[in-house]
Amino acid sequence: MALRFLSFMTAFILALSLPAWAEQTPRIGDDGLYKQPWFFQSSGNLASDLKTAKAEGKDLVVLYEQRGCVYCKKLHEVVFEKPEVVELIKKSFLVIQMDLWGNEQVTDLDGDILSQENLALKWGVNATPTTIVLSSDRPSAGGLQFAEAFRLPGYLEPFYYFTALDYMASGAINKMRFKKFLEDKRKAFTNKGINPDGW
Repeated sequence: MALRFLSFMTAFILALSLPAWAEQTPRIGDDGLYKQPWFFQSSGNLASDLKTAKAEGKDLVVLYEQRGCVYCKKLHEVVFEKPEVVELIKKSFLVIQMDLWGNEQVTDLDGDILSQENLALKWGVNATPTTIVLSSDRPSAGGLQFAEAFRLPGYLEPFYYFTALDYMASGAINKMRFKKFLEDKRKAFTNKGINPDGW
């Protein structure tokens, strides 16, 4: 009995000692895509989702992925394992996952109703992962061309993915060019003794 209690307490203490981000290990859903506990469950209407993001003081991210995508897997297992990246996302964005080949219907910003696959075609998404950042401060009625702040086609290493999202979250997008922001962020990391490319 004492041994069983000791084993239980050991397991309990180890669980408590794990960092918060360790609880966010991605799982694979029925659609074959990696899932994160902080993904936002879309209403199916992107204009409505953008309004929800605005009400929470956040912007909206549409993340396109596909089953069997090696770099999608890397995005989850490398980039989304960085606590700093996850904290920034949870604080500043609502993230909606889309399937490049998905049949689920979604209402576009301009009111068009189409599948996730056809939305990808309409939005010019032809690679995964693709991260599309929509500004909640821009009018969405005119469609993607008005709401999109920028997109990240393909996989980026943690430092660059983090910096790109922080460019939006910090408001620097309205104050300086991304090249300058990237240079400043690189210097800040280097001054802390951190190699940005190896972070």
